[in-house]
Amino acid sequence: MSHSRAVVLVLIVPWFWATDSRAADLPLGTLSHDGPPTPEQISLYLPVTGRLDSSATATVRYRPSSSKAWLVAHPLHRIRPSDTTGSSPADAFAGVITGLSPGRSYDVEVTVELGEASTVKTLTATTRALSDEAGKPTKTIAAGATSEQISAVLKEANPGDVIQFENGTYTVVGLQIQRSGTPARPIYLRGASRKGVRLKDASGTILQFLAVSDVIIEDMTLVGSKTDSGTDSASRGISFWNGGQSQERVTVRRVSFEGVDMGIVAWGDTKQLLVFDNTLTGNNKWDAKFLHSNLTWNDDGIRVPGTGNAVFNNTLSGFGDALAMSAGATNTGVHFYRNDIRMTGDDAFEGDYGVRNVTFYDNRIHNSMTHVSFDPIYGGPAFVFRNIAINVGRAPYKLNNKNTGFFLYNNTVVRTKGFSSGATWGWVQFANGPLVAWGYRNNILISHEGDRLLAMEPSGQEPVDFDHNAWYPDGSVWWTRSGGSFRSIEEARSKLPPTTPVFGTSTQRHDADVISEPNPFTPKVQLGENHLTQITVPYTPTLADGTAPRSAGVVIPGVTDGFTGKAPDMGALIAGRETCVWGDRTTK
Repeated sequence: MSHSRAVVLVLIVPWFWATDSRAADLPLGTLSHDGPPTPEQISLYLPVTGRLDSSATATVRYRPSSSKAWLVAHPLHRIRPSDTTGSSPADAFAGVITGLSPGRSYDVEVTVELGEASTVKTLTATTRALSDEAGKPTKTIAAGATSEQISAVLKEANPGDVIQFENGTYTVVGLQIQRSGTPARPIYLRGASRKGVRLKDASGTILQFLAVSDVIIEDMTLVGSKTDSGTDSASRGISFWNGGQSQERVTVRRVSFEGVDMGIVAWGDTKQLLVFDNTLTGNNKWDAKFLHSNLTWNDDGIRVPGTGNAVFNNTLSGFGDALAMSAGATNTGVHFYRNDIRMTGDDAFEGDYGVRNVTFYDNRIHNSMTHVSFDPIYGGPAFVFRNIAINVGRAPYKLNNKNTGFFLYNNTVVRTKGFSSGATWGWVQFANGPLVAWGYRNNILISHEGDRLLAMEPSGQEPVDFDHNAWYPDGSVWWTRSGGSFRSIEEARSKLPPTTPVFGTSTQRHDADVISEPNPFTPKVQLGENHLTQITVPYTPTLADGTAPRSAGVVIPGVTDGFTGKAPDMGALIAGRETCVWGDRTTK
């Protein structure tokens, strides 16, 4: 491949720079970071400025700026505006590099190729550093202070203030945060100790953010009604006012939430929210009254629409959608990772209304009705990988509407007899719109449901990556609008018509799939007769030696990095990779 003399264009912004090196006249704009920085990710966006065939590829490599050794990341996804519903995204490449360190500089190189033509784009970006610990208190709130007394202190807050609640129980009504800090001098609102400071509001929102930014909430317990209010969801821990300017750079860390319908929720655009090392307990229960009705539907655990938000290492139980975004927001560069969801009555992750560069990875879920929902995502990409979901009551994935740009990799799902559509199939996806340009690879789906395994009813399925997955049992497989119905995985593999891959190489759905043992894990995963038996002991479902999914996966850059053996393991826990610490690290 020949290269002409490089022409370098440099764009300098506060935390990244980018250059172009053209060896061919491919119609591309400037590579940029997609939104503000996040702690462990770099989100990439590369506009397509003219006609560019869909077969063009965009590979990615990166390195710490202090290193000479390059690493390979997942390729960029080509956004397909014509295959997207409810939104009009621009033609572009996009993608995310994950597993980075906070506050560190990285060099990124994207190579776009079409035949013999090639263009290289480069970028240097710095991940977001986590906020410093607070200094000594500048203002204190005495134990037992009234709402009026607390509000008076909050209204006088200035950048750099450290406002400390002394140990005690505070009965509050309508507390609002109305003053902003600055990026260099945030306002801290903290408790003298996490267990010793308890703010109680039995009727409404405990803390509400108005149009403010640069505030840190830490080290306290927020106590709600401890009684479910149905779909009213009246008892809320922290909410963000949906009006005026968006709230930016708000951090919630080391906070416990007890007995709330909603935990931390926003309705409109927010920017650079950090939510980590919190424990949230909602008012929903794992029984038929809640699970087989709409009682849980509005009870979100953590909902952070917007851009540049990160939610990680939280422990949640007793909500509807544990982690979510919302309609009408930017929903770009939003990341959810290493959370521990013990029970949630609807979706573990409601990715609905995501736009692009959304990730949900390295999470552990027990007792959810759905693992992941995209209903829909507006072009993508969205990446869902290395998650554990045990005891899923309905179909594990909900991929509704005209939908494109989501990639499901190395997830472990274990189910017993479920409810509704999940009562008859391991995974049924109804025909709610065509599915185009998506991927399902290296996943494990074990269903103790019967012999009906997979019903994939939507049309489209071109292009698609659907290979190297493990299944139990071997039973009915339906691709009703894109290939037919079959009695087994092998029959489906041999008779389905070929497709075009997205990132992989296989043109045959179910290529290199395996039939798993019914319980290939160590320790064994023990489920009840049906999904109503709540799993109360968390599992770390490592594959046992000699089982079918061991070393049976395919290499996926950015997902299977560090694996040992002849090939990566299927499922969430990959030999050679360090096991995650899930959930709130400050209560261990």
